[in-house]
Amino acid sequence: MLQLFNIFWQICLLRGVPQQLPASRFLLVLTLMLHILLDLLFALFTLPLFHAAAASLFNVALLFAFIHVLLKLTHKSTRFLQTLTALLGSGLVLGMLALPLTIWFYSINTPEARLLPSMLTLGLIIWGMLVTGHILRHALDVHQSLALLLAFAYTLLSYNLMGLLFPY
Repeated sequence: MLQLFNIFWQICLLRGVPQQLPASRFLLVLTLMLHILLDLLFALFTLPLFHAAAASLFNVALLFAFIHVLLKLTHKSTRFLQTLTALLGSGLVLGMLALPLTIWFYSINTPEARLLPSMLTLGLIIWGMLVTGHILRHALDVHQSLALLLAFAYTLLSYNLMGLLFPY
């Protein structure tokens, strides 16, 4: 398990690649379940339980669909397990880093005091887009700039759809 965490951490540092992960349905399901639980925890800061659960499931379904379409369009569907596992696993690592910042943010009542946790969270969001771009570059065999553009587009799509479907 420590070896898997190390691979996810290396991916977050832009040193590891999705191909280092085993193409394992079990690992995909494990990272998926953990990702849904962490996503649910974040959603509970602003949404009631039912809406938080729906938002978590929708968020994962959107990621599945986005990756499926990209891999299908580039004729690389065989990379689905590793790509999605890499995205979910790296998302878990970054999410664990973001959790204390989120708790800090919501424990403060004044807008001025929320500036630092907000800026640090923004840094993690940008880091997450870089990691997603890194994973997509290796999964799709595309130039880094296109992979980053796709990561940015996915992030915008995800945040906008989540805001429309699950406003708080």
